[in-house]
Amino acid sequence: MKRLITILLLVIVAAFGFAGSEELEIYSYLYNGASTYTDKLGILQTVAELKPSGAGEFYAGALHSLVSDYQNIRNVGEKTAADEQAQILSELLGDEKYTAAAADLWWVAENFQNPLVKADALVALGEIRAMAFLPQVIRVLTDLNLSPARDRLTGERIAYGAILSLEKYGDISGYVPVYFAATGWYSDRIKSQAVKSLAVISQDPSEPMTQIIRSPGYDYPTKFAALQTEEASGASNQAKAGVALAAYTEGWRASTSDVSQRMTLLRMRLMGMDMIKRYGAPDASDPKAEVYRLLERSYKEGSETDREESLNAITTLSVINSDEAVNRLNSYLMLLNGKMQSGTLNTKDRVMVREIIPALGRTRNSKAGIVLRSVTSLNWEEGVKNLAREALKEIQ
Repeated sequence: MKRLITILLLVIVAAFGFAGSEELEIYSYLYNGASTYTDKLGILQTVAELKPSGAGEFYAGALHSLVSDYQNIRNVGEKTAADEQAQILSELLGDEKYTAAAADLWWVAENFQNPLVKADALVALGEIRAMAFLPQVIRVLTDLNLSPARDRLTGERIAYGAILSLEKYGDISGYVPVYFAATGWYSDRIKSQAVKSLAVISQDPSEPMTQIIRSPGYDYPTKFAALQTEEASGASNQAKAGVALAAYTEGWRASTSDVSQRMTLLRMRLMGMDMIKRYGAPDASDPKAEVYRLLERSYKEGSETDREESLNAITTLSVINSDEAVNRLNSYLMLLNGKMQSGTLNTKDRVMVREIIPALGRTRNSKAGIVLRSVTSLNWEEGVKNLAREALKEIQ
């Protein structure tokens, strides 16, 4: 039957010398005149093989006719033929970049039952970059990401179409749902495609990762994973520093009594400081910059068990090496001088003084000189005085 239709169309076009719009009128006449969806499918398959130029309007008309009557189709065979038509038309409209068909393509994605048909319609929406329907495509994948579908194969097929659609949209707003698909409940094939699609959507995930870190809708492990993703990305140093500061801020903003979650927040703060050391601190030239408030808190409230956070705060300030950073270190050392004189030093204080003094030396900033010299004139043990003398050599 299909071969006969192909021959018939070729004979008609050749015999009458139709071309361009006249040729498409013939295809449309035959398609609209067919009495069953099976016959329409045969005609459509033939037209798809012939690939006439400028056929977008014909394809859009065929799809509109299909969706208008789809809910009235009861025969199983006719329903199957309609599904096949929808798939062919989705692909053809995507190839044609025929944006006027967007509403009908979304109708297919919403209302057809076959998951492969839904997937193809979603992909076509991405190919034609139907921006009005981008939020709907994002919602499809976001909802699927939440938990395994009752029918996993059906869910995976639709998710695959949504992932490819967002890849073809190439809009940064689609990054987050594809990111979660890459680590979601799906099989390796779907997750692998999500990873590939992420690289196409954007090489710089800084904006969506910051969105995840700041959003109250994600748990602490998810936020920490977003920071790790940013670190592993090809984003610029400046962008990484910005995300690190956002994570560091979130690490102190959040509060929980859960031991495991508190450890995750600590790890997020430590990684944020480490990235700031390597990539720089945003607005470090401003004495009122957020980073100084955070480092002050890490120094004062850092872990009392291993003191890792307090020590990292000292090191980070020395690496930032701005006048404000040096002033902060000076103030910490002056407080320790006072505690030494009053006889109130504790074990942590004795560890801190041996970290702050070399940190001031590494800044090579002359502003540290007065406080370092005061150490040598006070009643510190000789080892601490020696550290101060060595630090003074570095800044002179």
